[in-house]
Amino acid sequence: MDWARLSERPGLDPYLQELALFLDAHFGRTFALLWPENDPVVPPGADGPPDTALAGHVAAGLTALLGWRVEHTTGAPPSAGHLLVIQSAGSSRWTLRTPGDPAAEVSTLTGEALYLPPGYRADGIHSEDARHVRLVVTDPEQTPPAAPAVPAAEARRD
Repeated sequence: MDWARLSERPGLDPYLQELALFLDAHFGRTFALLWPENDPVVPPGADGPPDTALAGHVAAGLTALLGWRVEHTTGAPPSAGHLLVIQSAGSSRWTLRTPGDPAAEVSTLTGEALYLPPGYRADGIHSEDARHVRLVVTDPEQTPPAAPAVPAAEARRD
């Protein structure tokens, strides 16, 4: 990724830029925690409640910046998915586990992001006002390629 060129783009949300750099640096390695220098700025008129608007903004922005599929999830993430958790309010204390390794504990505060590669399980204790947004990031190398389009003229020959 050409981060020098990326940083020169006018109007680029600095929070999205930080998240993209964070994911690019840690993707597929081990869990990581981001203490961002910038706050997320959801554009005016974004649809839905604040967390839904934040999730949509971040998912669309990261997809555009990285070229990876990033989707908001409210259920259990797929076992092969990479998970990005953004603490949108309050605080959480997470116990992270992966088979064969000792548990690790991390805390997140409002605005911070936690990245978990596939294989990690996270159990959290949350403050009363805690809210978080969960995004599944699909590894572009694990995404099955789209079927090639067959031109209409070739499709009619059969």
